[in-house]
Amino acid sequence: MDISEGDHMSDIDFKFESFEEYFGGAEQVKKTIDDCKVCGSKLLLSHMPDYKNLLVQETARCMDCGCGNRRVIHVLN
Repeated sequence: MDISEGDHMSDIDFKFESFEEYFGGAEQVKKTIDDCKVCGSKLLLSHMPDYKNLLVQETARCMDCGCGNRRVIHVLN
């Protein structure tokens, strides 16, 4: 896939978490992580650990509107 053809989140399976995308105070960061960007409801978070590779795959989905799908890989140190 060429990024210039479509920079849509639905085209990406998982992305690696980068802390640069979080800004503001603690409450703002928590809202960015926990709330749906479309309707503002709490996201349902699920985690699948991969201890061999020291990764955790996180999937977030809004149960109210069905939007807000997010797939992130967290690297464990």
